[in-house]
Amino acid sequence: MTTTSQLDELLALALGATATLPPPEEAAKVHRRLVTEIRLRLPGAERAAAAAPVRSREWYRHHQAMDAARDALEVVGGEPDLHVGPTAAAIRLAELARRLRELSTYPVDGEARS
Repeated sequence: MTTTSQLDELLALALGATATLPPPEEAAKVHRRLVTEIRLRLPGAERAAAAAPVRSREWYRHHQAMDAARDALEVVGGEPDLHVGPTAAAIRLAELARRLRELSTYPVDGEARS
């Protein structure tokens, strides 16, 4: 399970990639970690949406986070392409990081949140 500090470190690394342009292998490793974390947190968002009153602001907020994360996974969430340029890889990392940041408030199965 990823701790809060590990998650913060991952997000900082991914969001900072556009400034540092990591090598393809490092970008691919971060990419895989981001995709894994997003997939682990989506069920928590789904449970929160199911528990919220339908069509309430809370319900829409949960659905917006889920839809954006699913869209990002569909567009850039596949296996990272090591042949894409460093700028494109960094942009993909930043997009995944933004989606993970939105989902970071949702617990992973078996994880307690306060």
